[in-house]
Amino acid sequence: MGGENYIPRSDSEFDTWQNNFVTYVMANATALGITTAEVNELSSARAAWNTSYAIHITQQNASRGAAEIKDETKDAHESIIRQLTKKIQARKETSDLQRESLGITVRDTTKTPLSEQIVLTEPPPIIEAKCTGPKTVRIDFYPTQAPGESEALPQGIDGVAIWFAEGGIPATEGSWRFLALDTNSPYIHNVGNTGTMTLAYKAQWFDKRKRMGPFCDPVVIGVTG
Repeated sequence: MGGENYIPRSDSEFDTWQNNFVTYVMANATALGITTAEVNELSSARAAWNTSYAIHITQQNASRGAAEIKDETKDAHESIIRQLTKKIQARKETSDLQRESLGITVRDTTKTPLSEQIVLTEPPPIIEAKCTGPKTVRIDFYPTQAPGESEALPQGIDGVAIWFAEGGIPATEGSWRFLALDTNSPYIHNVGNTGTMTLAYKAQWFDKRKRMGPFCDPVVIGVTG
């Protein structure tokens, strides 16, 4: 389910919102697939909240205990609301009109077209190259977060184009050689040459139309034969 912040955070807004939620559930329980026991539990939670909130409003400047009780009952009430919302959202029969009436998340089913400039504006990938065996290089690529946190591709990105050069970073761009397009990290480069050598690698994102983005900083490693 997308979005969990449909419940207002301030007490006054929560009070108005939860009253609408409970009233609607109680009036439409059957249509929402909510059982009598669940309705009773929800009603009891609202009653406890209403009592504690009223005390809080009256004594908020004099009683810290009332605020603590209010917070506890609010948390309990929210927990039940979230459980019922999860059940309501999971039902195929639940309509967007019912979601709007309850004040819960209405799924956005309209796909927003991705800008053709995404591949140009997305920060380039981070790459790591390691010699994992004779004539074998493992190339891991990541989005802009720290390496190892996630290998998920950014939105609108289809994969990376990997380039390499022998002898380290070349003096001219024309000395780089295309290696591969890859959509899943890592990429394994089987080096054909024998003996120990130095290789440089760099990469760039590409989108579904194979438009290329900017290059990342190159990395250099030694490869055993």
